[in-house]
Amino acid sequence: MLGPSRQLPSVGAQARVVHFGGGFERGTVLAVHEDGRRLEVRVEDGEVLEFVLSPATARFVSASSAHGPRLELLGRDA
Repeated sequence: MLGPSRQLPSVGAQARVVHFGGGFERGTVLAVHEDGRRLEVRVEDGEVLEFVLSPATARFVSASSAHGPRLELLGRDA
């Protein structure tokens, strides 16, 4: 039986927010909703951002803007 092809999100997992233009910011997953398809992430400055899993690309993208940042999951101890 095959497992997931991507890392499953979990509360406490470390993440990297990739901003348009190439900037990066560290974050921590605060909440996981909709069976892992919607995440709340607290970034370095304390702001909480929401990301959704894009069905077209299978990447986490900003829930508020199509041109917003995207999220890369790094794992619990990254």
